[in-house]
Amino acid sequence: MKDEERPLGEHLEELRGRIVSSLVVVVVFGGLAYFFRNRLLDFLLRASQEESLIYLHPTEAFLTYLKLAIITGLILSTPWLLYQAWKFVLPALYENEARLFKLGFLAGGFLFYLGVASAVVIGLPYSVRFLAGVGGENVVANFSVRNYITFATLLSFTMGLVFEVPLQIYLMVRLGFVKPSTLRKNRKYVVIIAFTTAAFITPTDIFSQVFMAIPLIVLYEISLLLVDMFLGDNEVEESK
Repeated sequence: MKDEERPLGEHLEELRGRIVSSLVVVVVFGGLAYFFRNRLLDFLLRASQEESLIYLHPTEAFLTYLKLAIITGLILSTPWLLYQAWKFVLPALYENEARLFKLGFLAGGFLFYLGVASAVVIGLPYSVRFLAGVGGENVVANFSVRNYITFATLLSFTMGLVFEVPLQIYLMVRLGFVKPSTLRKNRKYVVIIAFTTAAFITPTDIFSQVFMAIPLIVLYEISLLLVDMFLGDNEVEESK
């Protein structure tokens, strides 16, 4: 059940404390990532079978390592960030809503890391290999560390977000925000939305956009199958 209403000041104070706690954890993990930056870069290079990278500006390597550390810190801090969000919204939820959101936060962390792992293990090697071969014999691929790290981290982070789609759709249906029949009827618009979204959140090359859009479409269809298996329009109406 919902807790008694508290003054706005207490909510803001709690929110400030949780934001500070989250930032501290991100900074700690980011600092560790920067300390192990060379090993982290070696891992990303092995994932794509690249041997070495170049940098074209005196500060490029330092700033790129800093970016890599921050993004790695965010990725590693995801469970703690989800926990802080969960604890903040918990008092405002009813018991049935609390169970759903608890499941959502736990499953969300797992799906996020599954998406990141898929990007590193599958997406990064194949995409780099494909893009490196586009130039043919006359154009040799020689990636700079800034461009490579930007590509790898953005691909990994966005794939983590993409894998959240089934959970988001399930929660929206379960909470009665949308009906399964509505999702099925409007699936034709998913392709347009998927490619539009991919164009905004991925680098400018068409391969990355396709690599991001196709999982979005597939995961949407998987979401519909899961909803049909565990829920239905009748059950959604009863749960409102």
